[in-house]
Amino acid sequence: MDPRDLDDFMRRTSNMLNALEARILDLEEREGLAVPAYDDIQVGISQLRIPPSQAPTWRSWDYGISGGVQFSVLGFDVNNHVDLFIQSSHAMRLRSVLDYHMHWSIPSNSAGDRFQIQIDAIAAGVDESFAVVPGSPFTVERLLDGTESGQHKILDLADLDGVNTTVSTAYILEFTRIAASSNEYGPELYLVFTDGHYILDALGSRLEYSK
Repeated sequence: MDPRDLDDFMRRTSNMLNALEARILDLEEREGLAVPAYDDIQVGISQLRIPPSQAPTWRSWDYGISGGVQFSVLGFDVNNHVDLFIQSSHAMRLRSVLDYHMHWSIPSNSAGDRFQIQIDAIAAGVDESFAVVPGSPFTVERLLDGTESGQHKILDLADLDGVNTTVSTAYILEFTRIAASSNEYGPELYLVFTDGHYILDALGSRLEYSK
């Protein structure tokens, strides 16, 4: 068989399987039968792109454990920001939501104070033009209850919805601590980790660059 004929057969077969899979998923969702499985895409703080100005500060912190070992965190004052890059997994359902969030803590408690985060996001599938993600910029404000210091906290920041049109879709985000609406938390916010949750629809892709 001519290799070009084999490539064409593989593409047509993949397209047919994708169409069938999409119809099955749609039917499951309409009938309430779908039970999604989730995974995450991890972006550690060492992978963040630190800007030349208005940058957060690397801190050593013991997480409130007296006499404990100190570990690196990124301390954010108001207007500090970083950039980050996320590539969608081959196992991620196409045109679905990437639920981006942060893992955080604070060095001292202050009940009633607030902090706010803004996420600016663009994205593009392979061979597509970058565009602003619908809903960007996203802003989330957190009211502190006075118990957070030394705890492992998670805060959802943005639902990046429907823009992963291909495998290996690229998301580029700017993460900024912006001024709170009132009662600004004075100390730095400590960023521990960031990641995004997504829905699996396969173990991977059948072809290298397509589902």
